Amino acid sequence: MRRSLMLVSLMAIGLFAAIAQTASDSTQSLQYNMLMQVRGREITGLCMMEKAADGSIVGTVVSEMGMKTFDFIYNNGKAKLLNVFKPIDKWYIKRVLNNDFTLLLANLNTKQEIKKKRRVITPQPTGEIVMRNTRYNICYTLIPTLLE
Repeated sequence: MRRSLMLVSLMAIGLFAAIAQTASDSTQSLQYNMLMQVRGREITGLCMMEKAADGSIVGTVVSEMGMKTFDFIYNNGKAKLLNVFKPIDKWYIKRVLNNDFTLLLANLNTKQEIKKKRRVITPQPTGEIVMRNTRYNICYTLIPTLLE
């Protein structure tokens, strides 16, 4: 009886390890240093995300001091902000960030300049992605970092 229980336990552990391995194979981790310039002010931090095989993206933006600014989900062509830091948790700020991140995440791997609805995405030869929101004078710069 003990031997059977041990065998079943080992098989269950092996099965869970195989499922976890296939789940991690279907996702891609991305990390960027993020610079956000708003009306002469600069906000810097990290943008970390997991990209699934179906194209959905889950991520977070963290300031350099370690405070989480917001989480986001990108699925079916739309971005949604979650857990927004209290000082920027205003409907009009979230609407602009939602629209900006929707366009940015939809064109994360583009190699050509894109102009759409007063927003311009310009990929740089160094791998940086620069997006300008000309209506509200906001500039996002994403600089890829190496994951260890």
